[in-house]
Amino acid sequence: MLVRFCRAVGVTFLSLALLTGCSSEKDTQPGLGNVALGLAKAKLGKGKVETAPTAKPAGQVKLSREALVKIGKPVIFSSVPRLGTALPAIQVTRNGAFDTYMGADRATFTITGGIITATRGLFVDLIAQELSLAPAEIFYSGPYPKTYTRTQRHLTGEGVLTKQTYACAIVPHDADETLTLFEQSHTVRQFTELCKNKTRAFQNSYWVDRSRRTIWQSHQSVSKEVGHMILQIVIP
Repeated sequence: MLVRFCRAVGVTFLSLALLTGCSSEKDTQPGLGNVALGLAKAKLGKGKVETAPTAKPAGQVKLSREALVKIGKPVIFSSVPRLGTALPAIQVTRNGAFDTYMGADRATFTITGGIITATRGLFVDLIAQELSLAPAEIFYSGPYPKTYTRTQRHLTGEGVLTKQTYACAIVPHDADETLTLFEQSHTVRQFTELCKNKTRAFQNSYWVDRSRRTIWQSHQSVSKEVGHMILQIVIP
């Protein structure tokens, strides 16, 4: 079963790579990319791809934008559905292109270009994450779909450091949409990303304002054990 699954995933991502190499941005932005993504999902099969819950993060209706603005620092509302956490996180440090945020639970996450690169304070932390393409290349230039690799290093609860590398492909959806977060609306294009290796596959989603080069909302897999972290920018 696992062999057939891996072969199916391999064929899918090979097809996406061929589309990337032989199609123009006009052809693949975004209709053909969505067709490729649909084929990828079909080949991966139901229940084989880890996804974020579809429900909105708990707590959003309990906090007003006015109250968060008064903090005077960049704020991201973060939630980890599997752990039952949902709370605002405040920017505590900036190191070049890397911004670190901390919530009231003292857990932290670091992002660059909207991509989570590390977490601290979870029971299986993402020690580091690297992509073979920069976020600017992934979200703000064609053609699509794009393929690249994602390497994640985790520290387990037993103190064991692990490393996993995934083949990833990403495509934008067909049209812009309006995303409303904490009383403010944004015009965004949703991107769907599929990543896989021989033992695991997961789907991430990003709501991107390409005119402002800002990812206002994202569902990003932190680890198999922790699942997805949902980020929503409140105060950039």
